[in-house]
Amino acid sequence: MSASAARTRGILAGVFGCTLVILLVLVMFWPDRSPEGASGGPEGGVVQLYDAQDRVELEPFSVRTLGGAQLDRDDLIGTVTVVNVWGSWCGPCRAEAPDLVAAASAARERVRFVGINVRDSPDAARAFERKFEVPYDSVHPDDSGEAILAFNGALTAAAVPTTVVLDAEGAVAARVVGPVDRSTLEGLIDEVVATSPR
Repeated sequence: MSASAARTRGILAGVFGCTLVILLVLVMFWPDRSPEGASGGPEGGVVQLYDAQDRVELEPFSVRTLGGAQLDRDDLIGTVTVVNVWGSWCGPCRAEAPDLVAAASAARERVRFVGINVRDSPDAARAFERKFEVPYDSVHPDDSGEAILAFNGALTAAAVPTTVVLDAEGAVAARVVGPVDRSTLEGLIDEVVATSPR
């Protein structure tokens, strides 16, 4: 190897080493970009509680559920409602299912629960509901797109699982992006119930 080739190789190695050090420093000291009002949730999920003036209102929609019923926006008005986006193929959805079931069973007298099943087959979705003994109905996967669009960006089919708590007027009062645990969800429900119109 000639002297100039060795020198060039040495320079490239130095540049690579410096670049690597700079990248490591940036990763270690990069500021947290969590949205204002958001906090860390279970397993890195983001939990957000919205002030009344910042709550997203639902657009009209009408969809089928896995149980064969019709569900529309008006069904989600009048009581606090928890809406969970899930799929049977989703590992975090399986992990959070027992907590959702427990919270739904404990709050059934004062809060409604609804699921939105996405990117799934109806048979797989129903098998998931049987396995975890889910006590509430979910939007049919074929109609999930229409239901999700009605939430004006508060829900997406790409962020699974996501859970929102609607106030009694049908507006998004709280959201958890990622798996939710029972204590977090029940805390959000209590907060929304306390601030919802009677």
